[in-house]
Amino acid sequence: MGRYLDIRLLQMGYEARDIRHHVEKLKGLIAEHRQADLLVFPELCLHGHPSLEKPEGFLYRKMRVAYGPISTDLYRFVRDVGARVVIGEMQRKGDELFNVATYLDDERVPQHYVKTHVHWTERFVPGRALRIFETAFGALGVNICFDAAFPEVWRTLALLGAEVIVNLSAVPASFPSRYVHRRMSAAALNNQVFVVYANRPGPVFSGESAVFDPRGETLAGLGPDEGTLRVRLDREQVARWREEEPLWPHRRPQLYRPVTASHGHGRRPEFPADGQERGDGPLAAAGGGL
Repeated sequence: MGRYLDIRLLQMGYEARDIRHHVEKLKGLIAEHRQADLLVFPELCLHGHPSLEKPEGFLYRKMRVAYGPISTDLYRFVRDVGARVVIGEMQRKGDELFNVATYLDDERVPQHYVKTHVHWTERFVPGRALRIFETAFGALGVNICFDAAFPEVWRTLALLGAEVIVNLSAVPASFPSRYVHRRMSAAALNNQVFVVYANRPGPVFSGESAVFDPRGETLAGLGPDEGTLRVRLDREQVARWREEEPLWPHRRPQLYRPVTASHGHGRRPEFPADGQERGDGPLAAAGGGL
């Protein structure tokens, strides 16, 4: 992988009335943009967001009885067309449901991150570990929506080696995008990384997906409606800015121990390498690492 990364950010919604048509739409976009280095879809883009299903909890019931094969079908398609994709989906283990970001390519088993900071309006079981995805272009950081409100998440992913961190979101239209953009810009600047913010479009969600460089500047963005954003990231910007403002050599981790000591357990993998394509997906099959 060279100096530049071709990122395609696909700000799209979910069609609850026809899940098969929705999946075919996803496949069409993946096939169309498969030559990109990375395709990024928003939070819960594959199965939908529970807040949009009426009566309340209907989507949870559909996950138990109807949506099992959807994930593995998409996994196989991505592998077959040779794309690299990060997408938000829902997974389950028994009666427990998880908000998951999944990385897919044609070289590795699917990699998963379970949302660790669950919003108080959601019923998901939180994950137990932050993690990075191993990709052809190196370590890729990932977090989901409300995770972004916690600076420790971004710093941990940067310390684990990520120079590009994606945030998959379903931020509602009632929450001003300017606040979200400030948060993303600060995360990029404070950790000297690229931040890719992929939100779901209006009218329920706010859209306004955007990409920020390691100095916190906005490289490009979308409006509130569905759309595709193509951005070319110059990976050398990270090294140049870190040389100009050398934050990392001046960190003093010993000073941070009072607030980190109680959380100093070793990082566990989210899922084992086997059993990734059974039943309702990796969580139901393996149930590990949560």
